[in-house]
Parts: sequence; structure tokens; C-alpha cells
Amino acid sequence: MNAQVKKEETKKEVLPVNKTSVETWTMVQEVANSEIKANGKMLYIFKNFMKMYENKQLDISKYFDEKANDKSLQSILFDVSGNRKTLIAKDFSAFNNKVLIPALGQNLLNFQKDFSYEYKALEQISPVVLFGLANRKWLDLDKMLIESENAKIPVEICLDWNIFNFKNLSGAEQIFRHNLVKSLFSDKEQGKQYYCTFRGEKGILEISKKFFMPKKVHSDNVQNAIESPFTKALKKLNDVNDGILGASNTLTQVAKNEPITSPSNKRQNLEVDACYDTIEKSIELIASTKSKHAQATLLDIHRLVIANLTSDNFNEQYPKVKLHKVEFNPKVKNTVVDLLNGADLIKYVSNI
Repeated sequence: MNAQVKKEETKKEVLPVNKTSVETWTMVQEVANSEIKANGKMLYIFKNFMKMYENKQLDISKYFDEKANDKSLQSILFDVSGNRKTLIAKDFSAFNNKVLIPALGQNLLNFQKDFSYEYKALEQISPVVLFGLANRKWLDLDKMLIESENAKIPVEICLDWNIFNFKNLSGAEQIFRHNLVKSLFSDKEQGKQYYCTFRGEKGILEISKKFFMPKKVHSDNVQNAIESPFTKALKKLNDVNDGILGASNTLTQVAKNEPITSPSNKRQNLEVDACYDTIEKSIELIASTKSKHAQATLLDIHRLVIANLTSDNFNEQYPKVKLHKVEFNPKVKNTVVDLLNGADLIKYVSNI
């Protein structure tokens, strides 16, 4: 009896199927399979470019101006003092235009216009090729690509740990590799071969871009040491470009004569209540923190609230508050301390 009940409980739910859903699911699978294949092909393109370099078919000197004295790979990667250069999109684009495209027997003139998708593919491969050239001695071109028998698993590349190893190095190079490892890998991932796809959060494309930004890797590590996950989550929420809170300028707008029971009115009220919950919890956390910075922040919040309680919007909704001259500023010995005009309450009471 129990076994029968358990069997019924674990039985898969049968969902209704129609022609459109089947057709859509098929298209989704086609897109996914195309992405898996594209990921693999990008790695094979990378491998081919590396072989072309071995066969002296990649002319690195074309990257430089004619008057440049040193036209070597080292000159792309390091400055005259031996410090690692920071390479960004414009540098990868230059390498693509001057080295990769000519190596394919293509003319740069009108290439971006006539072969826009091919150009985008080469733009993505450019930083990876530079990464491969910078670490050429650790890449086994014949064995580095791993192809699974399962068509659902994309081709992976095996990166030798020596690419990242910093223990036998010294000086600036040791610091650079140490910072890179710290930013990319967990403790469990360190010290062994690393397998990854072309794209992805820790795919070779992202690793390559990070490899060529040594100063940013260092600053990110410093920032990570002082920024808690809590801070990062709130900063993401408040980001003025992408944050759900920071990028919002208004709540749901409601027409002036719209009924209180209307959907837009209800939506606006829910948004206001959600904001209140966020504010209440934030104030609770700040208020319970035993530091001068936290407690002074409460006064800053107080000042922001006063500014909005004396605004035209508030007075329009509650005109009698202004009519009866309600005072929201604090009083010290019957003297109003005008926080909106720059008065510092802490300094004010300290000087009494």
C-alpha cells in the first residue's frame, strides 16, 4: 500500500501539449544545439590560429605602426619597463583588424560591412588568441580540446595549471598571477588542470579578457576583501543603470481621477508598501549598529525625510500640515535647528 502511494506521488505530471508548444520547443532545442556547436567551433578556430602562428602565418608585426622599433609579441604584452600592459576592446579590435583578418586572406576594406557576423566572431576570438600566444608554451595544441560523445556537452579546452601558477615566480609577475588566480578560482579549483568552454562566466573568453586587465584584477581583489556579499547585493539593487531600485525613477503612475480600487492604484500601493518594508528593515539594521557612522546616518535619513515632508507633493496631498505650520525640524531649547539649510545637529549640540 505504502509503495503504491509513493509511486503515485512520484509520477510525473502530464502537461497539455499542443502544436505550437511542440513547434516552439523544437526551435528552442535547435537554438541550444546551435549554441553548443558554435561554442565548440570557436575553440577550433582558436586552435587553428595558434597553428597558423606556429607556421609563421600570423604576422604580428602588422599590429604596430611602421615607425615602431619593436614589433614583437612581447611589445604587445609588456611596456618598455617590463610591466604588463592593460589591453581592452580597442586593442583586441586592432589585433583583429591588422593581424587576424589579413591572415585569413581577407581585405579589411569593407570587411566589417560585407561580413558583419564573421567580424563579430573574429572580435570575440581576438583576446583568446592573444591569451594563447602569451601562454603558448603551456598549450598542447593536439590534445587541449576535449570533445564529448554526448552532443549536449560542448567542446572544452584543457588549460594547464602552469598558465596560472605563481608559486615559482617572483616580483610583479608573481603578484599578477596570484591576483588572477584569486579572482578566478576557488581553493578547490587551484593547482590542477582547468577545463572550460569558450563562453561562460569562467570560459576562456572571460579568462582572456581578465588576463589582460592586471590593474582591474588587483583592484577587484581589494574591493572583494572589503565588500561583503550583503553590500554587493545592495549595490546591484541600487545600480543607477541596471538595478531594479536604482534605475527606477517613479512608481506606477495613476491618473488623478482614477478610482482607489483600480488595478493601477492597487499596484502603486503595493509598491509603496514594498518600499516601506525595505526602508524599515534598513533603518532597523543601521540603528542597531554601534558606530558613530551608523548613528550619524540616521540623522542623514532624518534630513531626507524632512525635505520630502516639506515638499510641494506632500503639501498637495496634506495641505493642512502646511496650513498649521507643522515643524519637522528638531528643536534644541526651543530653537529650531534647520537641517535643510545645512545645519549640523551634532555640531550644534556639541557647541552648547
